[in-house]
Amino acid sequence: MRPSAVTRRARAGRPVGFHVSIAGGFAASVERAVENGCDAMQIFPGNPRGWAHSKVCGPEAALFRERRRTAGVRCVAVHTAYLINLATPDDAAFRRSIALFNDELEVAEAIGADFLVTHLGSPLARDSAFAERRVCDGLAAAAAAGLGAKTMILLENTSGSGTGFGSDISVIGGIMDRMAGLGLETGLCFDTCHGFAAGYPLCKKADGPALAKRLLSEAGPGRLKLIHLNDSKGALASRLDRHEHIGAGRIDPDALGAFLNHPAIKDLPLIMETPKDSPDDDPRNLAVVRAMLK
Repeated sequence: MRPSAVTRRARAGRPVGFHVSIAGGFAASVERAVENGCDAMQIFPGNPRGWAHSKVCGPEAALFRERRRTAGVRCVAVHTAYLINLATPDDAAFRRSIALFNDELEVAEAIGADFLVTHLGSPLARDSAFAERRVCDGLAAAAAAGLGAKTMILLENTSGSGTGFGSDISVIGGIMDRMAGLGLETGLCFDTCHGFAAGYPLCKKADGPALAKRLLSEAGPGRLKLIHLNDSKGALASRLDRHEHIGAGRIDPDALGAFLNHPAIKDLPLIMETPKDSPDDDPRNLAVVRAMLK
């Protein structure tokens, strides 16, 4: 498999890509990313809506790593299953979540992924302080199992809908502080749709630099590692978690461009999770984003 001319040109800038399917095997996902002209990618290691534990054999993991190297894919993120809930007050669900989280982190480390991205879950009727302690306990269990040294764990912000936990970046920053004290380095994956829906403005050009500075302050220096780049169907502070094509939603394109080109953001990998209604959607979104980048 040879990288396309589009992919070779992409290497001159920051890594940009999409969430892609692993249908046909992990290595096949690399081919899908390259076909779209991407040098960044994200995958689920298995069924994102099930409890089945994903495994990857040694030869398959080695093939993925070789395909990635040959293709020049500079950033690989693995996204955990949606059912994992590290904030749950239910002890049985918590143990089940830790077991699946650890298995998916093992897969990420086996294929040489740079990041494992996870949502923080829901504490249901419990408060934020309980959720923060619970998430830290779950992450500490991964560290105790000897995981997290090869693939960095990234905590993703949420839109704040329902009882979901993690819409406040300063709270995520506090979790990262606590984990650093336990010797586990974690980072932030900032989703632009989720942030906008939670009340982080991107309504005018000046909001872009302001958001970049705010994230650095609330998360902590050097902790923002990855951007989930999605437009929003919902309005600012709507708490609606609905992704839209770039430039077709409620986020102002000038604000988004100013954010992406801020000195503190401009080198971070971008992964789009935009709708895939037709084969033209990914190339169109990629073209729009590349036109924004300086």
